[in-house]
Formats: sequence, C-alpha cells, structure tokens
Amino acid sequence: MKKALAVVLLLLTLPPILGQGTFESVSVEVYGSGYVKVTEVVVPSNYSVAVEIPLLSEDITGLAVLDENGNPLLFEKNGSVLTVYVLNSTTKITVTYFTASLTSKEGEVWNLTYSFPYPVTIKLPPGAVVVDLSDVPLKITSDTITMPPGNQSVSYILPLPTTTTSPPSTTTTSTTTTSISNTQSTTSSTVSTASTSTSPATIPENTSPQEPGTSAASGGRDLFPILGILAVIGIPAVAYWAKKRGNPGNLPLSREEFKEKLEAMGLTDEEINALLYVYDQGGRAKQADVRKALGIPKTTAWRMFKRLEEKGLVRVYKRGKENWVELVF
Repeated sequence: MKKALAVVLLLLTLPPILGQGTFESVSVEVYGSGYVKVTEVVVPSNYSVAVEIPLLSEDITGLAVLDENGNPLLFEKNGSVLTVYVLNSTTKITVTYFTASLTSKEGEVWNLTYSFPYPVTIKLPPGAVVVDLSDVPLKITSDTITMPPGNQSVSYILPLPTTTTSPPSTTTTSTTTTSISNTQSTTSSTVSTASTSTSPATIPENTSPQEPGTSAASGGRDLFPILGILAVIGIPAVAYWAKKRGNPGNLPLSREEFKEKLEAMGLTDEEINALLYVYDQGGRAKQADVRKALGIPKTTAWRMFKRLEEKGLVRVYKRGKENWVELVF
C-alpha cells in the first residue's frame, strides 16, 4: 500500500508531458506597411498535456491560441517558444499573432527574413514584384510562395500608388428678369454659366492590415508570372539593389562613434575588427568575406557571430547559399 502511494505521489510531482505536435500549416501574410500576420496550425500528439510551439518572432502582438472549436486555450510564452496546455479532447491548435520584426526596407526594396524549422507559405501584398529568393520554393500558386525550412529571405518591390482625377463638373444657372412698364412689358432672359471646377482626388493604394487584399495599383496583375522572368532580369536587379545598399553613408553612427561604442561594451579585438569590417562594407557583408578578411576558421567565425547576435549587435541570415551578417543599431 505504501509503495503504491509513493508511486502516485511521484506521478503528481512530475512535470506535464510535453510534445511538439505535428505542424499542419504555417502561413505568413505580409501587408503593404510591412506588418505581418502569422498563423500556425498544430495537431497535438496523443496523451500530451502541454505542447511546445516555436514562433517566428519573439516580438509579437495580438497573440491568440484557439482549439478546433474556436475556444481559447491556456498558454505560456517564453521568448520565441509558446507552451500550450491542452485537453485529451483537443485535436487542433491554431495560433495567430502579428509582428513587424520580420520585414525591413532599404530604398525601394522590402525584405522578409526569418528562420523556422518548418515550411512556411508566404502571401505578399497585392502587386508586389519579387526580385530575390534565398532558396528554391517548394510550391508556387497564383498568390503564395511556400519556402522550405531554415533561414529564408524574400525580397520584393511594391508598386507606386496611382492617382485618379475626377471629370470636371459644370453647373448652369438660369436667371430670368422681367420688366413691366405701364405701356409695354418686356421679358428678357439672361443665362449665366457658373464657373467650372475640377476637383482632383488622389486615391492611394490601400495596404492597411485592416483591409488586406485591396489595391488600386495592382490592376489585376499577377505576382508570380514575374518569377518566370527572374532568370532574365533578376540578377541585374539584385545587383543594383545590393550596390545601393552598400552605401556606408546611410549608417546612423560614424565609424569612430561605432568603434567607441564597441570598445565600451568590452568586446574582444577580434569581435571589434569583425564588426568594423561589416561597417566598412555598408553595414552588411558575407560571413565568409569577414572570415577571410580576419583570417579565422569557419567554426570560430560562426561562434563569434552567434555571440554577437545574442548581444543584439548583428543579425545573421541566409541569402542564396551564403550566410550574411547585418549590423543592428
């Protein structure tokens, strides 16, 4: 009897059974403002009391966690990991949230960058033109791209807003004046035309998160036929924007100010030299170029930039087959 009681007490003190669950879908809808809506649908594993779900970003708002019937579930957020507490009857978990940390804009080019262990289906704003992809998509439909797992980035350009001018309106006013004398009556009519006014009305493209999917500039143009001609125009376009992004004059700090900031943080000489090299390249550079410039092994460089990323000084992402490093000010 005592042995059975001890077993029961042991089970009560054990932590809840955690499970990863099975990802049914992960979708990202990008708005023209750069705001992103993420929807993750997960099927919990059998006998799981709590399910850990990775998030695309730590900085999120509007987080909602619902079961298959639309009822809210208890959850706990720790960084970019969400722990959802489920019942045995729960068959599906739907997680939705908003974030602005996945997108950045440089000149006219928007970049969607993320790292995730599962495929992600991306829906860009209406009329967007893709100029670069970090990897070959798993699937392309009329309005979405499904990217494979890992570090991914999608670069695109939004069309310029159009203006519409309303046709001129003309108002005609008729005035009749009648003069009556003792001997005769004279009737004269005077017709005057009012001034003509033209009122231009500017209609910008609607890209707010509240009304996604409407655009005056899209004109029914399909996004993804552009991918068919990337082989012809994609490389020159990407080269142009890469050259434009390499302008060090756009950085918020001077080189001396940036160096003083790094020295005050107690970084090693190797870390400071690596960050200064990236600064001299316009704020971003290939990780391989930094490694060659400093003459350090590949593993050492990877660990160094991992530490710098944890300190919030750089952002490491993948573009094509190369790992890139970007300064964070």
